[in-house]
Amino acid sequence: MIDRYVAELDQALRGPQAVKADMLAEVRDSLLDAAEAYEESGLVRERAERRAVDDFGSVQVIAPEYQIELGLAQGRRTALLICAVLTAQPVAWRVLLHAAGQDADDSGGTGFTLVNTVVQWTGTGAIAIALAVVIATGAGGSRLGPPPRLVRVTGLFAWTVSVVFAVLGLLLTVYSPATDSLLGITGLPGTALLLGVPLTGIAVAGRRCLSAA
Repeated sequence: MIDRYVAELDQALRGPQAVKADMLAEVRDSLLDAAEAYEESGLVRERAERRAVDDFGSVQVIAPEYQIELGLAQGRRTALLICAVLTAQPVAWRVLLHAAGQDADDSGGTGFTLVNTVVQWTGTGAIAIALAVVIATGAGGSRLGPPPRLVRVTGLFAWTVSVVFAVLGLLLTVYSPATDSLLGITGLPGTALLLGVPLTGIAVAGRRCLSAA
């Protein structure tokens, strides 16, 4: 009966698999300990497990509380991913330009300077927001609103980051003085590798936030 109960709880929860696995393991251990205590008091094993499950509460009752914890964990992971990607992008781009024999310090024309300035300010703001989310979700809750709402906002924020920086990345590629050809390594292929793949990961994490909220 304990196995069935844990399996039912597993089906009811959505979130990071590692966090959920630890959570379910704790639930199983608690139920087994309670069942053993009832069994030592004289109940047969089946009735002992049933009593332990009844005492723990139905899945419909306890799942929402566990789901909040999973949602916060997913929101925290998504925010950390945003911080990591946006912080690493300038370094990764410089490495790519150096490997291609290009000068990363070439300021370029007016269009490139304008877009690059927007990227810098937008990136700084996005990192600051993501860090605020990390702090909020790490505290197990937030003054920014109820945990499920915070996780949903984090998911939408992740999608926004993906779209905005995809557009800005394409504009930088077009206007960059280091782009000899849009099909060259410093053109669209490089942008897809260094920016497209990480932004896709952020978008997927955002979808998981919405699912776990």
